[in-house]
Amino acid sequence: MPADLDAAKYVSFTTYKKDGNPVSLPVWVVPFDGGYAFTTDHDAFKVKRVRRDSRATLAVCTFKGQVAPDATVHVGTAVVLDGPDSQRVADLVRKKYRVMYLAIIAQSAMRRLFGKASHAADTAIKVTLTK
Repeated sequence: MPADLDAAKYVSFTTYKKDGNPVSLPVWVVPFDGGYAFTTDHDAFKVKRVRRDSRATLAVCTFKGQVAPDATVHVGTAVVLDGPDSQRVADLVRKKYRVMYLAIIAQSAMRRLFGKASHAADTAIKVTLTK
């Protein structure tokens, strides 16, 4: 397991649209069952892209998603996890990102309180590195 991904606070997760164009988003990532995983909403576009095309890359980035020119880009295969595996990933994310996680949960609760739509991160995506 690459040390740069193990130590990263944010990782740029890249998947591919139908037309082949890449889409990159910063995510919180945790080591999980021989790969790296993160939580997301079940109806997120990244889930749809992974279901259609499993190609993915990971690279350490800033919280805004900026990848340094000298950062290693790790190539892998992504799969969508539901159910117990998704919950295990959520537990690992909560443990690694304690304070930031609580802030996000509080923000989500406030949105629900004021009637604004808010989705739970009820799905996970796992990337197994191939290179």
